[in-house]
Amino acid sequence: MKITFHGSAETVTGSRLLCETSGKKFLVDAGLFQGPKELRLRNWVSSFKSSTLDGVILTHAHIDHSGYLPRLVKEGFNKSIWCSKPTATILRFMLLDSARQQEEDAEYANSSGYSHHKPAEPLYTKKDVEETLRLITVVDDEEWFTICKNVQFRFFRSGHILGSRFVQLSYPGAEGQKTIIFSGDLGNGRSKLIRPPQTPPQSDVIVLESTYGDRLLPRESRSHEFSEIINTVYKRNGVLVIPAFALGRSQEVLQAIAELQREKKIPELPVYLDSPMALEATKAHLKYPDELVFHADEELIKAPIDTEMFRVIETFQESMALCEVNRPHIVISASGMLTGGRVMHHLKKRLPDPRNAVVFVGYQAEGTKGRILISGEKDFRIHHERVDVNADIFSLQNFSAHADWQDSISWVKKMPQVPQKIILNHGEKKSLESLKAKLESEFPNTMVVVPQHGSSVDV
Repeated sequence: MKITFHGSAETVTGSRLLCETSGKKFLVDAGLFQGPKELRLRNWVSSFKSSTLDGVILTHAHIDHSGYLPRLVKEGFNKSIWCSKPTATILRFMLLDSARQQEEDAEYANSSGYSHHKPAEPLYTKKDVEETLRLITVVDDEEWFTICKNVQFRFFRSGHILGSRFVQLSYPGAEGQKTIIFSGDLGNGRSKLIRPPQTPPQSDVIVLESTYGDRLLPRESRSHEFSEIINTVYKRNGVLVIPAFALGRSQEVLQAIAELQREKKIPELPVYLDSPMALEATKAHLKYPDELVFHADEELIKAPIDTEMFRVIETFQESMALCEVNRPHIVISASGMLTGGRVMHHLKKRLPDPRNAVVFVGYQAEGTKGRILISGEKDFRIHHERVDVNADIFSLQNFSAHADWQDSISWVKKMPQVPQKIILNHGEKKSLESLKAKLESEFPNTMVVVPQHGSSVDV
């Protein structure tokens, strides 16, 4: 089998792995590139013919893994998209929100004149999403699903977000059937929402993510530092902006705020969720209690929604109006890495004021505006306009849903036998090189490969 890395090679976005075996072509994930312009431009140039694909195996619904699906359909793809049941539920609002966000950004670009394209157009529309949703096929966990003769796959829980799965694929090799695991995004087992990853079954090869391949994430509680930030901003009559992915991270943040309020560690100040999609994601968690680390009837997620101080911002107009509210409050808004969306308008308004603060609760890819802010850069631009950065900038890694290098090695070691080959993707160069060295030290008889964008690996 040949695997070509059309994305997530030496970067953490745009996951698109083209697999070719037994005369079939299929993708594992179809994600959007996010971050600097040179990466985003890849979304507009197809490196393979979409209409020739025989299907897509989807590990989870985050946009950097699923957001390219409607573009595939727009380009002629009309075969099955295989995913878990929770992912199928989530995809509807995730992809519709992605289309809405792109349409809103294009509309704003045209009205403000900041775009270089005349007119600015979205990558795809809501109509393309509706066509995409018709192609979804739910695959049950741990049951082999046949793509064609001698090619099968099955899903296992990966512990990253609701519905996330790693994939084990069986395919014909030179000496009989071989197996390969695609980790997708791997959880670290410390989430307060999602159950930990399952033990990987024996496989010949693993394609392993390496987002945090060069670092260890904090193990201690996040409540003290988070409550200190909230209380400081409240006392100086400021606004706290939390850029967060609508799926997974927003729910973790809502739960943490609700817990701090119940324990009287922070005041009961207004909390605005500026993402209708994040509200849908919150509701989706309650539909799948088997995915959670606690019983749904404890209502640990639902609690913030039931308080008087919690509000959901539905429309773009309401979001813009919230930017003008000057009393102390918390606003949680997408996107998590500042690659676009409503959060950019909140930052444009709040960053110049030293009373305010921004808290990042997730990974910030190289070249993204999130990484630029965390680095301390003061010459910051939004919509091609310079914005003064006087607000405090914080990064809390305790909220991360990814495995670090220690988690990844521990996960691989749970296999009955060490795999013959490990292929690293979904990481920046430093993370990839660091994890490669650690894996080679831990497993000296295993070949560790780091593919480049557009390169192929035979397995």
